[in-house]
Amino acid sequence: MANKMIIRSKTFEGWFNANLRESKGDIARHGADCGYPGITYYTDTVALYDKFEDEIWDALDEDAQSYGQTILELIASFNRAKDVGSGYQLKNLLVWYMCERIANS
Repeated sequence: MANKMIIRSKTFEGWFNANLRESKGDIARHGADCGYPGITYYTDTVALYDKFEDEIWDALDEDAQSYGQTILELIASFNRAKDVGSGYQLKNLLVWYMCERIANS
């Protein structure tokens, strides 16, 4: 049986800082899809998405408005968006988006 990720942070950024702070520069340069702890496997990214879903969608809405796009247009512009074929893959993509957003802030 797989271990379930325990997420104690109250915000995605808090989780990121607790788990990926040392990889921030690498994520900003190379993207979140390069195999970092906690964001490699669907079981982990789905758990993160489920915990921080509202925060993720608020960030998407903010970014979409700043680019003059709809949220779906913004998501479609992400690297690997064309590879999304399931709900798990979408959740994974949106967790990577949040990681990259924080890494680039």
